[in-house]
Amino acid sequence: MNLIISHICCMFLSVIPLVETTGTSEFVLFLGRFHPLILHLPIGGLLLVFYFDIVGRIRKNYPETLIENGLGFSAFFAILACVLGYFLSLEGGYEENTTNIHMWTGIATAILITFLFLLKRSTLESLKKLFFPLFVSTIILISITGHYGSTLTHGDDFITQYSPLKTKKNKPQVIDSLHYFSDVIYPILEAKCIQCHNATKQKGELSLISEVMILKGGKNGKLIEKGNALNSHIIERILLPLEDEKHMPPTGKNQISTDELWLLEHWINNGADFNVKALAYQENDTLINLLENYVEEDVEIIAEASIAALNDVVNSGFLVYRIAIDKPQLSAKFVRDSITTDAIKSLKGIAEQLVELELNNTTLTDDMTKGLKELKRLEKLRLDNTKISNTTLNHLVNLKKLKVLNVHHTEIDNEGITTIVEEIAPDDIYVWNTQVDKKYAKQLMKSSPTIIHHGVFEGFAEIKALKSPTLITEQTIFSDSLMITFNNPLRKAKLYYTIDGTDPDSTSIRYTAPIKITNSIKLKALLYQDEWLPSPIMEEDFFKIKYKIKDFNMVHQPSAKYPGAQKVFDFIKGSSVFSDGNWTGYEGDNLITTINFDEPKVIQNVSVSCLRDAGSWILFPKKIEVYTKNENTAFQKIVEMDYDATNEEEAKEISKKNFSLKIPQTNAKYIKIVVHNAGKLPDWHQGAGKAPWLFVDEILIQ
Repeated sequence: MNLIISHICCMFLSVIPLVETTGTSEFVLFLGRFHPLILHLPIGGLLLVFYFDIVGRIRKNYPETLIENGLGFSAFFAILACVLGYFLSLEGGYEENTTNIHMWTGIATAILITFLFLLKRSTLESLKKLFFPLFVSTIILISITGHYGSTLTHGDDFITQYSPLKTKKNKPQVIDSLHYFSDVIYPILEAKCIQCHNATKQKGELSLISEVMILKGGKNGKLIEKGNALNSHIIERILLPLEDEKHMPPTGKNQISTDELWLLEHWINNGADFNVKALAYQENDTLINLLENYVEEDVEIIAEASIAALNDVVNSGFLVYRIAIDKPQLSAKFVRDSITTDAIKSLKGIAEQLVELELNNTTLTDDMTKGLKELKRLEKLRLDNTKISNTTLNHLVNLKKLKVLNVHHTEIDNEGITTIVEEIAPDDIYVWNTQVDKKYAKQLMKSSPTIIHHGVFEGFAEIKALKSPTLITEQTIFSDSLMITFNNPLRKAKLYYTIDGTDPDSTSIRYTAPIKITNSIKLKALLYQDEWLPSPIMEEDFFKIKYKIKDFNMVHQPSAKYPGAQKVFDFIKGSSVFSDGNWTGYEGDNLITTINFDEPKVIQNVSVSCLRDAGSWILFPKKIEVYTKNENTAFQKIVEMDYDATNEEEAKEISKKNFSLKIPQTNAKYIKIVVHNAGKLPDWHQGAGKAPWLFVDEILIQ
């Protein structure tokens, strides 16, 4: 161990002049980045050894070997941390005096730990008496070293920032009293930037602690250009993509919000004055709204809810609890199977105290939600997995304190979400699995501070989604009846399904045994489980065979690569793999087939099963038409269906789809079906302008 430590010391001493005289190589800087990782090893090792030393002395069972080996471990990594710390300091951007104190106290700590290690190995009794006081001194010194290290990394007040003994500056009581820089801009810089740009740590030779330093700028020049925010270096860095290494604040740090960016830009565009009040410029509604976050809020005294009102709410099916033990604000969650209008009305008795409400996963409908307009203090509202629509959102427009609204798995759409954003502008709205268009939501966010979450969302990351239910039954076409069987749901999940094409929810039929069907259906199913997000909806079409097609004619034969026109009438479904042998493929052509029955048949439905795999240039049809005729008559169109085959968002997924066309009951001897190819690949596709493929595996007549 002595030999190893000696070698490291020699390496450290030899590297210093080399770096100083030849310049800093990227490899040396790369090694320096490991300093924060290594420095914790000697600290932890030393404290653990100190603990065993104290315990050993008290119990009279001193672990000599453990203490010696632990000190050797700590000495090794203390010296290594010194070397890497020196390499890290060569990057610059650190205040020289603090850096020197941190470096020399670190070196002194490494020397003391090494000396402790040597003392423990010594046989001289006179030296051993120095061991414990020297050990205590080393603990004190490594604490001082750590303090200066945290100062270099996080700023002067990193430890004391949230200390209850620290005097905190009171916010102004009214907007008119706000000074633009000291009360608004500086708090933004202090929260997001000054950690790396302060008196002791000046990344890029930039400090933001005062007007003089901000105007001075850093090694890249001036930080701000008065009157021109977009040409100011600080705004340029903030607007860079998050993955860009020059983006500020760096990835992993607390980012500048949209509101904060607006205020910074407005301040710079209006001259970046460090002394004027925030409202010194032309009146601006956006500015006034944002400045409300920088004044001291009035402390409102709220009375406790009455026992009678609480009992009424609890008896109506709610679980009620306090947000904080010593405060009157309440949170309520409906926990029974079926909710009623009266249950919602009962909440009026605690409207003054109610700030959080969960009505999710209930039978809630629009007719029941009128009473929500009385709950003016609501800040968080969950209505997800219910049967509400835009009507309910219209009941919420006066809930001005609402910050979080969750309406995923409901029937709301673009119109409803626009109303909420314009009237309330909550901080967050969760809309996944609704009729809200993703592109529309992104556009809406550009003009509002509201964040619209359109996927598996932040804020509920602890809740995971269940996987879709799966079928054991593979057969989807039958002639008489069919038993449909699901795989057993995992965990304690409950499976709910519908057979009428509507989306299932927790009020739908629960699956407990195989389902017997005697007619064509569209089966949809999903899983529910407490503390989990519902699964995506699984759907499958089951067709009862009415007519087996024997006599048909194809205007265009399928491609030689994917031949077999008869496959569209063989009752064998294809998989999601277009090359599985069950699909017919048409490159650029329409599928046009005429079916001839021996005698007129009653036709009620035509179903065409198609595949989409945009990456393989396969798109769904853009239109399907059905014509019928009898002897001595001409073909007449009886139904058609249009489809947006080139929708970019939808086309990202490989999927199968049954296009079902309901037909007014018709007697016909001949049926002509035209399945229109999408025509041309859209502009967003890598093969834009070229002919797409049309893949069909089955046409069913019912």
